[in-house]
Amino acid sequence: MSASPAAMAEVVANFYQALSRKDLQGAIACCRPEAVFWHNFDGVELSLEQAAGSWQGLFAGFAENRIDSVEWDPIPSGLVQRHRFFLRGDDGALKAKFCCIFVRFQGGKISRLDEYIDLSRSLEVPVYERD
Repeated sequence: MSASPAAMAEVVANFYQALSRKDLQGAIACCRPEAVFWHNFDGVELSLEQAAGSWQGLFAGFAENRIDSVEWDPIPSGLVQRHRFFLRGDDGALKAKFCCIFVRFQGGKISRLDEYIDLSRSLEVPVYERD
């Protein structure tokens, strides 16, 4: 039996919460060992091990990363989610981008995550959201 849409959304929330805490093992725990990750900006499929390496780069390169304005809908093999992705550089500047992910699941864990990040521009971050 497949996981409920709410259970799948919880796994994705836990995944992004782990990334925002810079908890590599927590993020990995949300994924199947054979999980595949893809980004629109390079078109390269990454294994879980390769993706974990890129997450470590994210942790090292940015003081903060987080998502908000999350909306999701179930699809036959998982869910599609739209959110804003925030990054704060070591200089304190906060930038945000629109992001859409398609996530597939097996056994209650992420088996594939396709991420579309709008790199055409950064969103203006209101003052009340900067701290």
